Amino acid sequence: MKLRINPYLDRLVCSATGQTVPHHEYRHPVGLCPCCPPPGKPVQALYRLDALRDDRAGDWQGPRVAEGLWRHAALLPVWGVDDAYAADVGRPVFVRHEALARELELDLHLMNEGGHPSGSFKDRGLAVGIAFGVACGARHFCLPTQGNAGVAACLFSSRLGLPGCIVYMPEAWRGSIYHRECEFFGGEVRFHGANIAAAGRKMREDLRDELAAGTLVDISTFFEPGRLEGKKTMGLDIAAHFGPRALPDAVIYPTGGGTGLVGIWKAFAELNELDRLPGRPPAMIAVQSEQCAPVVEAFHRGLAAVEPVVSRGTVADGLDVPGAIMGHRMLGVLRESGGTAVAAAEAEIVAAFRRYGALGVAASYEGAATLAAARRLRAEGFLKPGMKVLLVNTASHLVSLARSSPPAAGAR
Repeated sequence: MKLRINPYLDRLVCSATGQTVPHHEYRHPVGLCPCCPPPGKPVQALYRLDALRDDRAGDWQGPRVAEGLWRHAALLPVWGVDDAYAADVGRPVFVRHEALARELELDLHLMNEGGHPSGSFKDRGLAVGIAFGVACGARHFCLPTQGNAGVAACLFSSRLGLPGCIVYMPEAWRGSIYHRECEFFGGEVRFHGANIAAAGRKMREDLRDELAAGTLVDISTFFEPGRLEGKKTMGLDIAAHFGPRALPDAVIYPTGGGTGLVGIWKAFAELNELDRLPGRPPAMIAVQSEQCAPVVEAFHRGLAAVEPVVSRGTVADGLDVPGAIMGHRMLGVLRESGGTAVAAAEAEIVAAFRRYGALGVAASYEGAATLAAARRLRAEGFLKPGMKVLLVNTASHLVSLARSSPPAAGAR
């Protein structure tokens, strides 16, 4: 493969200030912004959408692989991937679920992301993030993880023939299915602390010199712009499936790091500017666990940024994220879209997971949290009868069932 930068990529900007961030001709990997206090804020990619809109000489979608994520190539920052790299990424299954629709008196749809090669939606972000990083000169990656992101980073590093991704996990993950999967895809796994925040601090301490020299690139959530662009394809797929005039009234998204929440909204905004999304896009709804709900707390307190909390542990690993480096944009998305944020009790998440199993829905605990949120919001009246609602099931049931039983709240 000869990876190259999308010629329609216009500039990079700080997500907090809007200032243009130097990209040095994309000869070096792009990290957090230099304009905000260290460590900086996440950077976003902006495209020449006017040129895309006016370019009728060729298909505006740009060069494509036969299948998968890069059918949205015009709105992705890196081109030149081949089928072997990502043709099996970005092929969601949408289902209108009649039984749940009757139960909740909603026009209820599921977006099932468990069919990706590593088993979760993390493949979208890591496929693009790693390809974009390599196009900018990266040759070795590292990240902290609660599980799925680490597996995806190892998988896509292996597909490009890179050295094994260095993955830091919480101590309790030693010997877990995540640990074994990362090693299966060539990763080097290290352990520290009780959660992803502690593992990330240890990683940046241990690897300070390599990160400073650029021999390692930190591909953590929002630490570079490619992962957001990959997750954005969820919004592009939602628009493609439902059509621009029949989008859901609300999208319920299980929110840990929040890349997909911000990415889906970014996709809708870009499609709107391309005149391909008339009307109002869906209300975005973030769901977290009551045991770790920094976004929910900040939203309902009317804050402009998310303040870190102390996690008490949750059965939904992907929701156990006590801080949010992109919290300012997550809160912005919820408010701009007319959405809300809801915290589900652990018992509600487990009950929803079991209900999904009884209905034959292959969803993770994180996906089950969206069903728990829909039930609560329907009871509270935020969701009205007949509304079209999309629940995002971010992974399959397999990792959740790899445990003998759900852990008690706070047990790690």
